[in-house]
Amino acid sequence: MTTFLLRRFIPDYQNTADPAVRAKYGRLAGIVGIICNVLLFAGKLLAGAISGSVSVTADAVNNLSDASSSIVTLIGFRLAARPADEEHPYGHARMEYLSGLAVAAMIILIGAELVKSSFQKILHPEAVEFSALTAIVLTVSILLKLWMALFNRKLGRKISSAALTATAADSRNDVLSTSAVLIAAVLCRVTGWDVLDGLMGVGVAAFILISGWGLVMDTLSPL
Repeated sequence: MTTFLLRRFIPDYQNTADPAVRAKYGRLAGIVGIICNVLLFAGKLLAGAISGSVSVTADAVNNLSDASSSIVTLIGFRLAARPADEEHPYGHARMEYLSGLAVAAMIILIGAELVKSSFQKILHPEAVEFSALTAIVLTVSILLKLWMALFNRKLGRKISSAALTATAADSRNDVLSTSAVLIAAVLCRVTGWDVLDGLMGVGVAAFILISGWGLVMDTLSPL
């Protein structure tokens, strides 16, 4: 699928040394990210509203923030492709790194918010609603986010992009967080231990925070 998209939308995709081609890579990644995350947001929001599941609704908001990250990436690549001028004699390539830093910062913010909401669920556990619709939506989300992680990682490696590497890591984290929501929902349904939802959230949040900080360091190193 990735190669098909590259050939379809970037005919000269192998010429990665060309700044214009790099910009097209970033544009493709941004557009794919926006479309996928908006669709996931709508699906999870609907499932959360029907099932009354707070965790699913929160996961939907996470996808909405991912759509915002894709917009940041899209803007970053567009600015990076601008030619050199008097104020920027070496071009605007650093804008790509700055967009990667912005994505990493968003990952940390999401992780911090997840820690807060997870502790609230531990202190005040609520019944987790689980239905076939919830299971289908979360499973589709996991598979789609896994593909997005591989897609962005492949594009990032082709053009050595810190921004796309950060986006790939964000999608990978989403796979883990959505999997945690699904597992917690199943366990809560089977065992009746509603506190498991909050405990699982803390573990996922810790991983996201560690990953986000690592991405910040990786993005800052070229600057």
